[in-house]
Amino acid sequence: MLGHIKQFRQYEYGKKRKIDYKVLLRLFTFLCIITIMLTATSSLFKLEKIEIIGNTSIPDAEILNQITHYIGTNIFMIRPALISEEIKQTVPVKEARVKFKLPGTMVISVEEREIAAALPYLGGFVLIDPNGVVVKIESELQGLNVPIITGLDITSPAKAKPIAINSDRNLTEKLMKVVKFLYPMKLELSEIHIENNQKGISFFIYTLDGFQIYLEEDDIEERKFILLKEVLEDLRKRGRGKGLIDLSREMPVFKAYERGERGINN
Repeated sequence: MLGHIKQFRQYEYGKKRKIDYKVLLRLFTFLCIITIMLTATSSLFKLEKIEIIGNTSIPDAEILNQITHYIGTNIFMIRPALISEEIKQTVPVKEARVKFKLPGTMVISVEEREIAAALPYLGGFVLIDPNGVVVKIESELQGLNVPIITGLDITSPAKAKPIAINSDRNLTEKLMKVVKFLYPMKLELSEIHIENNQKGISFFIYTLDGFQIYLEEDDIEERKFILLKEVLEDLRKRGRGKGLIDLSREMPVFKAYERGERGINN
């Protein structure tokens, strides 16, 4: 009889110690809801201020104009990736990183696009980066040392958008490769001229100190532009005079100008 009572008491004791996980789950869910409600309504988490860092030529206002509608929004309801894309679609920046700091502050770190070349347009110039994205549209170059691209027409340029060359995507892609490969030499160049005819696309590149470089669309390879830089450095060092550097051959070929000669495209 005593053994039976002892077993019963042990059973009752164990039963009292059993955890009701359903009750705990409901309690946890309730606490989460309360926490979310407090967070959502707390002024500590509402966006009150936006800071812009990293910009030098782009005014703060140009960036802020695109995102001020987020002021007053709870920061937990804001998607940084979406804001980054909104900025890059309208402002000529390469990158826009979004972070938050309390109380209620958004910090946007931008990386501006670098100007690689200029294209004449309606009496002014369209300034583009190495990827062909429009950075600025200016009435004059204002002392900017970048090559001018001639020999083509662009269609309705817009800031932060890629240029379009009379709907000729093939020519646009080839030109951007040339601009990208020449970017390390941009301060040495005065002009990139394009000729597009039935035979194909030809490029005539002019340096500020009087050299002319010639290549065709099938010659647009990075190695050739690396060789070009080496050839130019060698010619200048040795004082070989000005002339034509032909990149359409397997290896660059230099032909010095005769007196009064200005190049095969002039």
